[in-house]
Amino acid sequence: MRDKATSIHDVAQRAGVSIATVSRVLSGGSASPEARQKVEQAVRELAYRPTQGKTGARIGGSRSLVFVFSAQTSPYYAAMCQGATAEAARSGYRAVLLSYPEGTGCETVTNDLLEIQPAGALLAGFAVESAASQDTTRACLRRLQQAMPLVAIGPPIEGIECARLSSDPSQCVRKSMAHLAMLGHRRIAFVGGDRSARFSVIRENAYYEEVRRLNCVEDPSYVMLTGCDAPAGELGASILLGNHRAKDYPTAIFAINDTVALGVSRQLRRAGLRIPEDIALVGCDNAFFAPFMTPSLTTVDLHPYEHGRSAVAELVMSINAGQPISFNQSYESSLIVRESCGAALGVRDFGQQ
Repeated sequence: MRDKATSIHDVAQRAGVSIATVSRVLSGGSASPEARQKVEQAVRELAYRPTQGKTGARIGGSRSLVFVFSAQTSPYYAAMCQGATAEAARSGYRAVLLSYPEGTGCETVTNDLLEIQPAGALLAGFAVESAASQDTTRACLRRLQQAMPLVAIGPPIEGIECARLSSDPSQCVRKSMAHLAMLGHRRIAFVGGDRSARFSVIRENAYYEEVRRLNCVEDPSYVMLTGCDAPAGELGASILLGNHRAKDYPTAIFAINDTVALGVSRQLRRAGLRIPEDIALVGCDNAFFAPFMTPSLTTVDLHPYEHGRSAVAELVMSINAGQPISFNQSYESSLIVRESCGAALGVRDFGQQ
């Protein structure tokens, strides 16, 4: 009965090595002769037998990397996944994408990864983004760090030292707002997002900071935290227009992502407003459809493909080194100026702001 109670954690503790090292030895991966001897001895002493038929037996192993992304229908995460998958294939690893329904807790993700025991894991989105349960997220990441090489894409988490890549979540707001202000806009609205995700909170705070710095109209009714999809953009724009008289409409809207901007654009057209003549529009993510919108969408490119590719490259480096790598790397975002911001109309005087 001993083998039923014995886990890979027990083997790692007996051998005095990490769970990741035990996993590599058991799956035939690379390990030093000394570590391999310790693991094999611990396995014999504990009569440990890896459970067959579990998820780990199906998709774990020394040549599998697990990616956990949120909102997999999002163009942003789709591009990130493409970059990560391409780099995994180039490095000789198999990419496994874990999909979870909205609202799944990071404890579930952590337990699944510990059962699967891949060579390494890449986390982005809800697994590291929750604004409501940072203590829980921190505890989960610490558990995973003990078990496998880990790379996270997203804002830093205090107290967690791992390989982390990100774009400054506030930078897209600052660049967009500065560009719109340069074109003469002072009534700028913010549409999309919610306070359950850290990137959304950071962008909302950056918006308020830029409103004050650029001497724009500071009006809480210009902020519509309606969500992160196209219907959220439609809803936000509809409420925004419904709450103001025409003379008090914002002259520009910053949408938290391009999918939200798509919904905003539709609602503005439905209301008989022209983009950018009546209201300028700027999005974020540089989604694949942005150049093909009418008018083409000004947006901020966060370079998610490069994020995914670089994250996997660092993950593979950590696996090859046999130890975790800890660093923070931030990517500069790029403002992509297209028709929707009205730059071609030049600097305009919108009258009393």
